[in-house]
Formats: sequence, C-alpha cells, structure tokens
Amino acid sequence: MSGEERLLDPELLRRIERMQVASSRMARGTQTGKRRSRSTGSSIEFADYRPYTPGDDLRQLDWNAYARSGKLFLKKFLDEQELHISLYIDCSTSMSYGEPSKFLRAVQLAAAVGYLSLHHFDYVSVYAFNDSVRASLRSLHGKGKVRQLFAFLQSLGCGGPGAINQALRSGQAVQGKPGVSLIFSDFLYEDGYEQGINFLQAARQEVHLIQLMTAEERDPRYEGGLRLIDSETERHKEISFSPQLLAAYRRSVEAYRQQLAAYAFGRGIGYVDVSPEQPLEEILFHVLKQRGIIR
Repeated sequence: MSGEERLLDPELLRRIERMQVASSRMARGTQTGKRRSRSTGSSIEFADYRPYTPGDDLRQLDWNAYARSGKLFLKKFLDEQELHISLYIDCSTSMSYGEPSKFLRAVQLAAAVGYLSLHHFDYVSVYAFNDSVRASLRSLHGKGKVRQLFAFLQSLGCGGPGAINQALRSGQAVQGKPGVSLIFSDFLYEDGYEQGINFLQAARQEVHLIQLMTAEERDPRYEGGLRLIDSETERHKEISFSPQLLAAYRRSVEAYRQQLAAYAFGRGIGYVDVSPEQPLEEILFHVLKQRGIIR
C-alpha cells in the first residue's frame, strides 16, 4: 500500500486537489497557472524561467529553450504567484492522547494541506517539534514531491515534553521567506505559547492555529478517587472527583480555549478549534474552509 493510501484516502486526495491555502499576502515569486496575484501585470507578461520539476504541467514547457539548451524549463509570469506554506506539528507526548489521537489527526491534516499546496505549486516545509524542532523537511515544490512529504509525515512519532516558545524561537523553525504558517497542536504548554507564535509573526508569517483537544479532555466523565499522571512531566496528583469539581474543570478548559482564541484575534491570527473525533473530511471541507484557511 502506498504512503498516500495509508495517510489519506485516494478519493479525498482527488477532492482536495480543487482547494488551496488562502492568503492575504501577495508573493513576489511566480509560477505558471496556479495562483493569481493582485498585481496589474498581464498574465502573458513574461518574467523568467525555472527548471522543470516532475509533476509540472508539460503544456507550460518552453520548447525553444529546450532546443537551445537541451534542458527543460517552464516560463514564469508576473501576475502569477507561488506561496510558501509552513506546517508545524506538535509531537509532544500529550498529542498521543485520544482515539484517533490528536497527533494522528494533526499529521493527516498536515498531509492534506501539504498535498493541495504541492498540487498548486506552492513551496511546502514541515516542522515536527516538542521542546525543539525534532525533524524538518524544507522547501518541497511540485507534485512530484508528494511521496517524499507523506513518507516524512509517516516517519514521525510522539514523545517528550512540549515547549512551543522554545521550539519556534530557534533558528531551525523558520525558513526565512514570507508565507503562511499553520500550527497543529493542543496548545497545552506550561510556559505558554505567545512568544513562539509572536516570533513566527515577526518572521513575516501569516499564522493559523489549529487546536486539537479530545472530547474526553473537554468533558471528562470520571468518578471517585483517581491518580492523575501528567504524560510529559510524570508528576501525579490524587483527585477525588465530584460533579462540582468536573464543572469547574469544564469551565477552566473553556476559559483557556477562549483565552487562546482572544489572543489570536488580537494578533490577527487565524484560530480553529477541532476535535480529533471529527471526521477528517468535515474538518477540511467545513471547518477550515468556513474559517477561510483554505478555499
């Protein structure tokens, strides 16, 4: 079975080919036939050549250039643009929770967004982090890179404590060009999240936060006395559950979610709250589309 089939259903791949990541940003780079910028240039205004990449539209090849050089080149035009998409996946231990797990759903969402971006000839970079960037794959381009993207995503696993501020402020977490950054995480960090996300914005990124929390994390049904163990720090606490305590917990979870949403709104950042139990198609075609992250 191919990597694509293990991560995403082939029928889903065909459906998302018609979608692309939305951006209010106009990139200076150009590629033929996929994105239109808001510049006043004509679509027939030639800008430059770029080397052919497997998966490119053969109709865009410049055969005169091939006759002169023996190499395949595509034309680039001034009013057509490429975009740099960066996908950040939280792989700390807490993301392994749930059925399906938060981590699995995050990887599937990253695979879908990466696939549709490569299909539209955007550049795609992926970063897996806990308290640092543990693995990365940078500047993929063209439909021929889909298998490489999926193989990388399938190689990832969960482990270690999460510290998004520390991870994203490292030099390993930014590829250096303006673009769109999507962060897939539960955003459950002891030292907060603001500094790391602010750093991405300072690096000229249009940021979107996709928060994943399971139904049990939002609304637990525990009874009696239990020992709760933190999956990342292994600290534990004896708790005697009562209806009043569970009600207070639910209020705290909702207050934290509202705090994250208010922070995002105040910074001009996109925010989406999803559950891993939601069908993948629903998250893609309804939630992310309604929030204007993809179109």
